[in-house]
Amino acid sequence: MPGVRTLLVIGIHREELAFGREVVQGLQVEGLDVLEIPEGLSGRRPLPDETFRYGTLHRALYLQLLPYLGESHGLLIDLHSGLDEQGPSADLLCADAALRARLRCALDAEGWKARPDAAVRIVPLGQAGVVQARTVIPEAIWNNSAFAYLGLELYLPATAAGHASGAALARRLVRLAVGCMQEEGGEQEGRRPRA
Repeated sequence: MPGVRTLLVIGIHREELAFGREVVQGLQVEGLDVLEIPEGLSGRRPLPDETFRYGTLHRALYLQLLPYLGESHGLLIDLHSGLDEQGPSADLLCADAALRARLRCALDAEGWKARPDAAVRIVPLGQAGVVQARTVIPEAIWNNSAFAYLGLELYLPATAAGHASGAALARRLVRLAVGCMQEEGGEQEGRRPRA
């Protein structure tokens, strides 16, 4: 069905590739394609004299994703990870209001608000006047009429157990997002015009 497949990208930042591989291992989800970036950029904050070059490379890497998003892809999930000793937790960053609403409903239906083991926030991208995230990702990626973008930021404790529970949380959230996208596709096949 057009527009209901999901592309999961791992390894944009090379330090996060191993975590992405761990998440993908054993992740059997119908309608999910995985794109691994074998030699991504460093996730280290650039020094002031490296900022322009880093930003240019970052934008170029993201724009290279566009040809991988086929006619059947309605969602791009961009997986990242960071440290949080209070984790695991996750931020879902998305500009698509309809997808955010479906994600919120799905999280509520599964009782995520009451879960003591994992905090999940939905953060809008690009909406003036509300709490929102800023990103250096090109707008052609996070605000594209042909597909929805979902940044999946996992925050993990440094322990092995925390890392494993963070990977399990990421898998649950990927399944949830894919389900939300397939739900939309069933209701509104071909809703997003292709550029």
